[in-house]
Parts: sequence; structure tokens; C-alpha cells
Amino acid sequence: MKTGFLTLETHPDRAGLVRVNIRDKAPQPTERPDGSKIRYVARFKDIEAGRMHVQNMMRRSLVDLENRIYRRDLDEMIACVEADNLDHTRIWMDPDINQQASQHIEHLVEKYKTDQKWLDLIWRMVGFAAIILLVITALRL
Repeated sequence: MKTGFLTLETHPDRAGLVRVNIRDKAPQPTERPDGSKIRYVARFKDIEAGRMHVQNMMRRSLVDLENRIYRRDLDEMIACVEADNLDHTRIWMDPDINQQASQHIEHLVEKYKTDQKWLDLIWRMVGFAAIILLVITALRL
């Protein structure tokens, strides 16, 4: 388990694409020479698991696996990270993200958390049904 920082980056020439990156040290959220800009930074106690969870939630939006680029809105990607159940802390979010976008992010976080709760409930019910079938099968022997 390794602590690290997960960043969400955008590039002005690639609208609608967000790059997920991990780093060992906290990045400076400044624009880089290539034009890309860090828009969000979160610190995870287990950075590899954090990246895996984001990849799992956004797998249908993956454009480039090697560079971890997704075709999603920045709001959706931030909400995905924020909704994750792993131990993490928001370090920085771009101040250019306006109040309306922040409210949209909060709405998406709640939606993702609700979806995850339903999925967890379904899997618990499947496990419970499997245990009941095992008990019934064992009693018939």
C-alpha cells in the first residue's frame, strides 16, 4: 500500500478528454509547457487502488489505456474520484470550476454513491441466496 496523489488533467486542444495520472509527490497545479493543466488533485492512502477504482468506474469511457485518457466531462471524473469509498482527501480543485459545476459535481457524487450502494446490496443478496442454497443442499444429504 503506497500513498500518492491522483490528478485529473485537461488540455485545451482536447476538449472532452481527461487524463488520470498518479504521482508520489504533490504536484504544483500550474499550466505546463505542453498546454495541459492539472484541474484536480486528491491524496490516496493506496494510490494504486485509487487509480484502479477510477478505471473501473470509467472503463466504458477509456480512450487511451497507456496514457489513461477518458472521454468524459471533468465534472464526471471529479465526482467519480470524490464518490470512491477508499480513504482519500481532496487536496486541490481548480478555482475556475464555478459554483454551478460544483453543485453538479455534488449531485453526481450522490448518484455514484447511491449506485454503488445498490450494487453492494445486490451482491449481498446473491451471497445470501448462495448460502441458503448450500444449507438446503447440505440438509438433503
